[in-house]
Amino acid sequence: MTPAQGGHPWGGHPGGGPPGLQRLLDEAEIEKLTYCYAQATDTIGRGDVEGGRSLYEQCFTPNAVLEVYFPDNPPNGPPGLTSGPSAWADVANDVFVTAGYLSTQHLNSNVVINVQGNTATMSTYLSATHVLDPAGAVDMAVGTYDDIVVRTPQGWKIAKRTLRLLTFMRVESP
Repeated sequence: MTPAQGGHPWGGHPGGGPPGLQRLLDEAEIEKLTYCYAQATDTIGRGDVEGGRSLYEQCFTPNAVLEVYFPDNPPNGPPGLTSGPSAWADVANDVFVTAGYLSTQHLNSNVVINVQGNTATMSTYLSATHVLDPAGAVDMAVGTYDDIVVRTPQGWKIAKRTLRLLTFMRVESP
């Protein structure tokens, strides 16, 4: 049926836009969550713990679980660290301050999202730089975030984030 005959111009479902449009909108909103997390973590890396905590609230459900597998953790064993989003701000800050980092930069790429109704999975590659001395030394982390994401009344939120670090090493200038 054509639009002139009373059909929808996209041939899709009335009021829902073209087929697949909602999936694309969901994926765009979900992808923003991984960048929200990076921004929050780097806000903490600059010394603004409460600003980072506030941003984490935008990324995560209140009861979300964050897990970290360090390079020496068995991949099928328990995580090396588990926390909730509010406490994660303190964990990140404690790590950054204890290590003496001046700032951090978390870069995300290769974001793959699979939406299944009101839940989704997201996998993201991570490359993080932790600055000790801008002219002399940084700690580099490389890994993957594996997320379970849920649709809430406030939009999509991360319900579980698992970070699997492949490497964490210091790089110093000659």
